[in-house]
Amino acid sequence: MTPEKRPMISETLARRALLVTVLSNLSATAIGQDLFVESKESIVDQSLLVSVPFDGTLIGDYDAKTNSDGTQTRPGLFGGSGNLPVEYSAVFAIDSPAVQSQPSGLITIDAIDIADGILGIDGFEFDVLSGGSVPVGVDLAIVLQTFRTYSPFSIYPGGFEIPIPLPSGTILSLVIRSASPADVLVSPVGDTYEFDSVLPGIIAVEIDFGAGTQAFDFPFLVPFAGTLEIGASETVLMLSSEVEAGGDQQVEFPPFEQIPLELPTFPPGDETAGVLLGGTITSVAATADLSVQIIASGQTSQNPADFNDDGIVNGADLGFLISSWGVCIGCPEDLNFDGIVNGSDLGLFIAAWTG
Repeated sequence: MTPEKRPMISETLARRALLVTVLSNLSATAIGQDLFVESKESIVDQSLLVSVPFDGTLIGDYDAKTNSDGTQTRPGLFGGSGNLPVEYSAVFAIDSPAVQSQPSGLITIDAIDIADGILGIDGFEFDVLSGGSVPVGVDLAIVLQTFRTYSPFSIYPGGFEIPIPLPSGTILSLVIRSASPADVLVSPVGDTYEFDSVLPGIIAVEIDFGAGTQAFDFPFLVPFAGTLEIGASETVLMLSSEVEAGGDQQVEFPPFEQIPLELPTFPPGDETAGVLLGGTITSVAATADLSVQIIASGQTSQNPADFNDDGIVNGADLGFLISSWGVCIGCPEDLNFDGIVNGSDLGLFIAAWTG
């Protein structure tokens, strides 16, 4: 028995079904877009203080084969022989002076519900240094157990902090990015929308302070105020933020070892004791002050049912469709391209409605 043939969907109906799908998708994303930071028109003033506590052992840089004149260390005031490790605790302090930069990056918005006073912030990422780096001062404050050195001879009483200036470090990257999508309330003011909100963010830092590159992420709240203008061809976002953020983070870095360090002798003189530092970093604390002024823009996404190009499919566009009702070859209101504006186009229009 020959199977009964199913009726084939007409080509016109298939085209209309496809168009409904396309318009529906457009209506959901028509105004969702990436806005790219205008670096030449954006400014970030920033300062950053990072404290890195750690502990471990140090030992003289003496080596019988390669550095026989090097320093030997021995715990305590008396006894012992050879080159022995000494326990310590310390803090690296990385202080970035106030620096002004022109950031790069983007912010992704979703304005589908903007007529209801809601702007979606799908995400943002601002590279504060725009791919560059900043030299920073690095200081080491170290607390030692009592020990002595030979070549040169010196006694180091334990229990108090010894400040040791180090060569400068480098902030390799400083990025502000969103922690999660969020909605903000907006108010229409003329041709723009104004907003003032707080968004969850992360400050991501990469620093080299002499022990190799280390990366840290610090969660914080980002206060944002600004305006959004959705034009016929371009969407422009202007925002400002004043951030004072700080926090501690537990980290799991591999131990470092044999970092050379020159200790001043006691009593002070012209000589230094050469030691090799080894230890483990378990936490990082940071404080950041940021003043952000950003302008971001992008081409306005187009919806074929947005006849007046205001970024919204609403009653105003419905008026255009009704005024073109009937035979209308080549009209933008003829959404299914059949030369007639009628109920079929109205159905497609309703599917693209954004409010």
